Amino acid sequence: MIKVIIIDDEPDSVGALSNLLNTFTSMPIKIIGTASNLDEGIKLINNSLPDIVFLDINMPNASGLDIYKYFREPKFKVIFVTAYSQFAIEAIKKSASDYLLKPVNFLELDDALRKVSFELKKDLQHAQFEEYIVNLNSLDIEGKNIIIDVENGFLVENTKNIEYCVADQSYSYIYTNRGKKIVVSKPLKYLEELLPKEQFYRTHKSYLVNIYYIKQFLRAEENFIILKSDTKIPVSVRKSSDFEDIIKKML
Repeated sequence: MIKVIIIDDEPDSVGALSNLLNTFTSMPIKIIGTASNLDEGIKLINNSLPDIVFLDINMPNASGLDIYKYFREPKFKVIFVTAYSQFAIEAIKKSASDYLLKPVNFLELDDALRKVSFELKKDLQHAQFEEYIVNLNSLDIEGKNIIIDVENGFLVENTKNIEYCVADQSYSYIYTNRGKKIVVSKPLKYLEELLPKEQFYRTHKSYLVNIYYIKQFLRAEENFIILKSDTKIPVSVRKSSDFEDIIKKML
């Protein structure tokens, strides 16, 4: 059930939107409160923790756009509702999930709710993954001793000490949790086949990572993971979409 708040100084607009939400949308919606100005709306948000806030922009005393002064990174989604289309661009710049023009069309409302429902689902999955990573970092890492070919012979290293590996043409580098760098006279494919598949994952053509050292996963124009050493490792576009699911399955 998606929890919704409406903040609008026009009672007729509140009534009309409430009717649409209760009658014409395909999403499971529960209106948990309404407010006639931004100050009341802020209190309502803090007390009821909504999933979505429908927010009028042009209200007495304070613009709906001022909500970001109180919530710089809101955990709820904002859908602006306005009779003035010139506010739309500014609303989008403020990172609103969507905006609707009055009088609200029920088809556009349903489309906006579908979009925001998808965003909420992704946010929940990401939050669960972040919690998963925190729990993962508290686990003891299992490891086994392996023999690694190096330029002048070989060395023995335990896999639990290896944080990540990097490709360098026909050579590779192993970075350990002790800050040690090992030069390997083999390509990264050699290390990928040598290291335990349930413990190491190739996030990128040039990087192989011990998943037990992952601290955070960051989605941006380029996706990255942050390791315990604060090393930033790229995640290829091809692997980003299902990265979280893959890591969970490996464990």
